[in-house]
Amino acid sequence: MVSLAIHRPLLRVGLFPLLLAAGICLPLSAQAVPDSAAAADSTSPVLRGVEIIPRDIFDPDETGWVARLGNALHIQTRPSTIRRELLFHPGEPFDSAKAAESERNLRALGVFRRVLIDTVRTDSGLVARVLTKDGWSTQIDYRFRSAGGQVEFTIGLVESNLLGTASSAAVRYSKDTDRSTVALAFRRPRLFAGKIGLGAQYEDRSDGRLNALILEQPFFSLATRHAFSISGEDHDERVLRFFEGQRVARDTLTRRYSIGRVATAWALRASERGFLRLGAQGQVRRDDFVPEGFTGLFPNTVTAALGPYLVWSRANFLVARGFAGFTREEDVDLGATVRVGLMAAPKAFGYDRDGVAPLLTARYGMRIPLGFAYAEALAGGLYDSAGLDSGSVQLAATAVVQPRRNQVGIAHIEGGDVTGEVLVAERLGGDTYLYTQIADGVMLVVQADGENPTRVHDRIGIVIDGRVCHLFKQDGSAVRRSRRHPLADIKDPTAHAAA
Repeated sequence: MVSLAIHRPLLRVGLFPLLLAAGICLPLSAQAVPDSAAAADSTSPVLRGVEIIPRDIFDPDETGWVARLGNALHIQTRPSTIRRELLFHPGEPFDSAKAAESERNLRALGVFRRVLIDTVRTDSGLVARVLTKDGWSTQIDYRFRSAGGQVEFTIGLVESNLLGTASSAAVRYSKDTDRSTVALAFRRPRLFAGKIGLGAQYEDRSDGRLNALILEQPFFSLATRHAFSISGEDHDERVLRFFEGQRVARDTLTRRYSIGRVATAWALRASERGFLRLGAQGQVRRDDFVPEGFTGLFPNTVTAALGPYLVWSRANFLVARGFAGFTREEDVDLGATVRVGLMAAPKAFGYDRDGVAPLLTARYGMRIPLGFAYAEALAGGLYDSAGLDSGSVQLAATAVVQPRRNQVGIAHIEGGDVTGEVLVAERLGGDTYLYTQIADGVMLVVQADGENPTRVHDRIGIVIDGRVCHLFKQDGSAVRRSRRHPLADIKDPTAHAAA
């Protein structure tokens, strides 16, 4: 059985797709990107002070019992947590570009439903006022479904603003047909020296374990000059193998996987309008499989890869509400971003053949009469001495409209790697299995959500992400890959601005 991302025929439409022609304007707030040099020239008034005004979930004038109870249960964000994200300081000429970026830094923490920075004249001079309104940060994660007569569930607690420090912590217990898992996660930005953050993840599974750790200093603004990250993962886990569309695994492998990564980047050009960054990244990886119950010496195969990348971006931010989150303000970059990278995996680093893996990604956004839209593209591959070993091209476009404050419509189109015809649609409550025949006659069994509306004889597009697949040859041996296998959800902080 193959569990894949599925898109009906390469098209996925949201709640209000027809509004794209209705001419209703989306109530968004455009964030201009003023030139910092012009905004903070010698004629700009000097900032005499910064006033932090933190607000709880409910405003002081809301005195009902619900408001009092909510504020009593919630720990308000600390003023020191707010102050560390500000890019302007007393004694400096006021810079409106830095004020706008400071607002984006605060919103990026994901703990505020409203952020506002403005200035007032006082007897002592110009004072910046920073107003923040907290959002509810404690969530109970509970999911339950029944599939094929078996019960699967997840229960957990997630806190995204631990003790008012904008740190996140989570604990979850999940059980499915394959395994049970206890998972712990923690993340704290700017933990060391006010710049370096820490992230940690641990999973104790009934058939293995997972550990992950990352230290990172991201780009705190578009004008930041340097960033880096150091991360590591270690897995001891079971891998189930399915053959010829069978729903029961034919055999089981034991996998030991460890990887260490280092990435760093420097801004060749940087301003509040955009940047050009040059980076380098490298990894050392061990990835081995043996049949379950194997009593011999476990193999220890070590490989390495490294390479440069270049990122160019021209920023154009706007503030939206209700797009990626609920009730909170969000920053959406409608500028242009292009990233080009190359990873080298030579034989000297443990591979069977010399190989290189180029990768190109691009994103472009724009305002439309109804709101905003953006397009994304990805093209990558792996070349070795025999030519192209594998490759992938993905295209996607998204349009967002908001006819009223509490209504959002999203239209999304995405191209898949493979298309095929659905011959059987087996609906099992929590899951739907689509028996799909692709062009060369091969049958794929696609696991989709139980609410998936695909019908027999529909043609669907299937996106296969090789980075999260376990690949095997005809003889059952594992296929080695030089590209990252991101089983832990930890991202490279040097790849984008933390704005």
